[in-house]
Amino acid sequence: MWYLISILSGFFFASADALSKKEAVRTPAIVLAWVREFYAMPFLLLLLFFIDIPELKPGFWGAILICVAIDLVTTFLYMRAIQIAPLSLTVPYLGLSPIFLLLIPTIVLGERLTGVGIAGVILVSIGTYTLQIDRAKYGIFEPWLAIFRNRGSLYMFCVAILYSVTATYGKVAIIKSSPLFMTIVYFSLLAAGFTLIVLFTERKHYRTLFEYPFQKLSIGLAMALMAITHFTAIGMIQVAYMISIKRLSLLFAIIYGALLFKESNLKERLLGGLFIIAGAACIAFA
Repeated sequence: MWYLISILSGFFFASADALSKKEAVRTPAIVLAWVREFYAMPFLLLLLFFIDIPELKPGFWGAILICVAIDLVTTFLYMRAIQIAPLSLTVPYLGLSPIFLLLIPTIVLGERLTGVGIAGVILVSIGTYTLQIDRAKYGIFEPWLAIFRNRGSLYMFCVAILYSVTATYGKVAIIKSSPLFMTIVYFSLLAAGFTLIVLFTERKHYRTLFEYPFQKLSIGLAMALMAITHFTAIGMIQVAYMISIKRLSLLFAIIYGALLFKESNLKERLLGGLFIIAGAACIAFA
């Protein structure tokens, strides 16, 4: 079940990215970051009528605050990356986060991965390299060097590192509470944080906050569904496994990029996807 929920999380994440990129042509990156959190709240707050409020164990608020502080940075970097560069040149670098997740959850949570599981995580990361294989004609290390030559790719590389930290501490917060309650609190604090930032930085663009409400609510719904499936799945399995499967969102992003934004190199990008799927299969049967 965690495997299916993780794939759904990846699909909703890629859908939110595609909708956000369409909105980015008329919306500043910081406002777009606010939109993803604020417009998810109406859908997430409805969950309060259907869940029990758990007892909060010591360590919950510390883990939540670490995640929120980091995500205030990563969400802005993420929005800026997809705003200034193609989805197929930025989102694939998120596939690197499983590499960092080989180490961080081991230190923080004491999680251990099986040999097959580790192989799966490595295959997912190789797939990320292969997604940019067309650039290898300029040199074998070019897919990696491209990270530093393209601001969008560099921003997303930073996001991949930081996401491995928030995914780990997000699971700590889940252990200390419950997946759905943690999701509501987490997004509420993110929405509040971005609201304060937007009020101080975008005074001349207040009207853009509520223009095109259908499009913004569509982004919010995709983000809410992503969050619900993400934190439900991550509470069921080791962090590295869940994030590796969620990175199937890279395939969805590539398809969205080709269909909606006419981005090129679809065949080369999908070749990398085969490695990701192979890695996902290893993880599923580890």
